[in-house]
Parts: sequence; C-alpha cells; structure tokens
Amino acid sequence: MTQGTLSQEIIIGITNLAKELNLSVDELLKQISQGKLTIIDTEELEDLLDIRDAIIAENDPNNQEKIAWEDVKKDLNL
Repeated sequence: MTQGTLSQEIIIGITNLAKELNLSVDELLKQISQGKLTIIDTEELEDLLDIRDAIIAENDPNNQEKIAWEDVKKDLNL
C-alpha cells in the first residue's frame, strides 16, 4: 500500500463529499477505486447532458423539421 500525506483542506473536502453522499470516507474512496463512483468536471458533465438532450430531441417523432445550416448561420449573422 502506498502512503501519502493529505492537507487538512483535502481531508475536510473528502469528508464533506462523503457526508453529502451518505457514505463514510472509507466507503467513498472504495467506491471510487472500484469504478462505482466517478468524479467528473462540471463543464464536461454539462457538455454530456447537452449531447444527451440533442440525441433525445433528434429522436423525438414530433421534432422532425430539419433546418439548413445556411439558415442557422444567417439567423446568427455568421
């Protein structure tokens, strides 16, 4: 096992995160190490949610109108 030193700020952050998820610190770290829990950057999460929403919109049978790219650029004054 590798040992390291954590600052008090990091320990407090990990402890608070574990509390938010109703886990002990040990359970939190174990789930992360087992790949059951992932930490993701909020901007990356927003991008993934935008992609998901676009896929859902594309597959909606009531949303089948296509708009030409040239019309989009014109509307955006590009």
